[in-house]
Amino acid sequence: MAFERVLDDLLAGSGGATKSEAPAAQPAQRAAPSSPKAKKSRGPKGYIRELVADGFFKKPKTIAEVKAELANRGHHIALTSLSGPLQSLCQDRVLRRHKAKTETGKKPAYNYSEW
Repeated sequence: MAFERVLDDLLAGSGGATKSEAPAAQPAQRAAPSSPKAKKSRGPKGYIRELVADGFFKKPKTIAEVKAELANRGHHIALTSLSGPLQSLCQDRVLRRHKAKTETGKKPAYNYSEW
């Protein structure tokens, strides 16, 4: 029965909704956050930005120290997942990176600090 009604409407060329049909509901749009703190960044880069805002990088820190502090705050992130966001924040000039003094023959380590 319903199929015949739809077919009749299509063949008649109306193509639109009949009076008995309700218009399609439009998706509700989200209201923009009222304050900057309402929307927090998620993921490693957002968590590192929180550390910057809290003054964690006032003194130079190694990537291992960053990982340990994030773990203290409940964000358990692999060390290999931190290098990319740290590099990105250095490129955005939020942080700066410099070589740490290491013993001869060891792989060079880097420290991260605020500008």
